[in-house]
Amino acid sequence: MYKSILVPVDGSAQSHKALALATNLLEPEQGMLYILSVQEAPLAKDALGRSAGVLATNAEELVQEAGHALIEQACQASKVENERVKHIVRAGQPATSIIAEAKQLGVDAIVMGSRGNSNIKSLVIGSVSHRVLHVATCAVVIVR
Repeated sequence: MYKSILVPVDGSAQSHKALALATNLLEPEQGMLYILSVQEAPLAKDALGRSAGVLATNAEELVQEAGHALIEQACQASKVENERVKHIVRAGQPATSIIAEAKQLGVDAIVMGSRGNSNIKSLVIGSVSHRVLHVATCAVVIVR
C-alpha cells in the first residue's frame, strides 16, 4: 500500500485501468491520490502567430479546461470518488511534466498506463511510460 500515488491520465483505456488500480494500491485511511493531466498548450489562431510558435492568448484557460475534462472522464470511467483525490493540470511535455510533478509532490509511486507500442517503435520514438520508468526516483507501475 502506498501513501501517495500520482496517476497521469490521457483519456486512454490504459490510463483508466491505471487509475482503477491506483485506488486499490492506495492506503485506505491516509492515502492521497493525485490525478495529473498534461496538455499541450495551444498555439495562436492567426497564421503569423502559429508560424512563430506563439501560444494562444487564452492558452492556460484552454489547457485547464481540457485537462479537467479528461480527469473527470477518467474518474467516472474508473468510479473514483474519494475526498483524498487532487486534480492537477499542467501544460508541457508529458514525460517531463510527470517526473517533475512526482518529484515536487514527493509521491511514493506513479501508476500509469502504457499505450502498448511495440519494442521497435519504442526504441525509435520512445514512449512516455518508458521515459518515466527510467527516470523517476519513486516506484513506477505500468498498466497494460
